[in-house]
Amino acid sequence: MTDTPSRRIVPAWTYRPGPDVSDTPPPGLVAAQRIAKEAAAAGLAVAAEGVTEKQVELAISDCLIENAVEHVWTITNVGLGENTLVCFPTNPPTDLAAVARDVLMVDVHPVTADGFWGDCTRCAVIGDYPEAEAALADLEKIHYETLEKLKPGMPASELFGISHERLVAEGYVLLDQLGNIGHSLTSGAAYLHHFIDAGNTTPMWGAWAIEPFAARGGIAVKVEDLVWFGRDGCITL
Repeated sequence: MTDTPSRRIVPAWTYRPGPDVSDTPPPGLVAAQRIAKEAAAAGLAVAAEGVTEKQVELAISDCLIENAVEHVWTITNVGLGENTLVCFPTNPPTDLAAVARDVLMVDVHPVTADGFWGDCTRCAVIGDYPEAEAALADLEKIHYETLEKLKPGMPASELFGISHERLVAEGYVLLDQLGNIGHSLTSGAAYLHHFIDAGNTTPMWGAWAIEPFAARGGIAVKVEDLVWFGRDGCITL
């Protein structure tokens, strides 16, 4: 003990029953998601006729390395043409090249040096392809309007219902192989609280990746953002 008076360290909030969750996401998580978004943008930036999926992956990897990221928690997904219809860890980038009218889809999963995980999906339309432009714009509109309806602790199944109802109403078919629009995400682990699907009633707290993946008129599109379900509100990272 010293003669200098010390101060108490106390919680930033008053106790109440239920999960103790911070109002704001950990800074490390914010940084990981910033890198995920930046790397996804780097992949889209090289989109052009003739560019291959593997070349896009290398552009993403270069961006990750520039941000001191040496690991990803699952593969970097890159899809062109018919490969946009599947976004799954068993489908790595190939030598398939973009054609004159195409869609590029990237899904990036960085692990930062201090162990935080990010997750971001973005798409870009290549060439004069108005049907794809409309499919992507409408999906993104549904996605971001759905994010405005998020509530801390809401059941995952409720969120799925809100999103899926809009998707079906606007002519989309859900493409996710497991029938969901996202999953839980923590430092060092994904899927611990399972998926955002019709049967998962888990209350949503902490970080969840929300990623509607759907097709309209045979054109597959996807968008993904990480959301922090905090004590009193939801924050899109």
